[in-house]
Amino acid sequence: MEVGLLNKKVAFIIQARMKSTRLPGKILLPIPLGNGKPLMSWIIDELKNSIYKSKIIIATSSNPENDVLASFCISNNIDYFRGEEENVLSRFVAIAKQNKYDCIVRLTADNPIVDLAILDETIALHFTDKNDYTRTEGLPVGMNFEVISPEALLDIENHLISDADKEHVTLFVKNSGRYKTGIFSPVINPKLKELRLTIDYASDYSLLATILTLCDTTNDLKGIKIIEEIFKKYPWLFETNASNIQKKQFANCNDEIKEAMVLLKQFDFNYTAEVLKGFAE
Repeated sequence: MEVGLLNKKVAFIIQARMKSTRLPGKILLPIPLGNGKPLMSWIIDELKNSIYKSKIIIATSSNPENDVLASFCISNNIDYFRGEEENVLSRFVAIAKQNKYDCIVRLTADNPIVDLAILDETIALHFTDKNDYTRTEGLPVGMNFEVISPEALLDIENHLISDADKEHVTLFVKNSGRYKTGIFSPVINPKLKELRLTIDYASDYSLLATILTLCDTTNDLKGIKIIEEIFKKYPWLFETNASNIQKKQFANCNDEIKEAMVLLKQFDFNYTAEVLKGFAE
């Protein structure tokens, strides 16, 4: 890696909120359950080991339920920003305006398995290819990263965007065709790509609590390597949350219908799936 890249100033922005329809307060749940450190701390502690000059910032909303999250940040000397609840993009834009960063990495507080080597490599690719936006592809659900230039982030304000663009932060940059985008696809065991390593449901928490407990006792393995090791030894563990439905961002209605058809067939709603088929282009 070029020495000059290590002088780049990187902002790791973790979007977080206490409100969750499926598992309220999940981001501060202890792992292991009872006496472990909060879920979000697993992410923060790993990011601190990045090779880049970086700042970690929690981006949450001003809603009262997030007061406890702000208190957590204050108690642990973590930078944080509070903004709009639904317009998550505006939080990132405000942070980008407050300080000069060379790139911004978007993370979410419910994805605790961070492969720092892959993340640092993705950031390097973003800089060397002079991309506006770079993402990883092919990692387990909950392990992919997004890197965006502050210039592209601030430019979004110059365009008419949808509510979905405001909620999902990078959606406009990915789909508008106005920006230079890139993809980094790490070489991993193909069997790992469909694993679910994010926390939305109680079953997700159970799986990730087990994995993170094993991570804490295996110091020589991190990120995707510890996942591969656990998958080799205990493949049945990953059946815990295999049927959970992952929220996705769709570029158009047709893509959403196709995904709905897959889900309907998965749960044997075949007649309804055939009806929807008529609406797909």
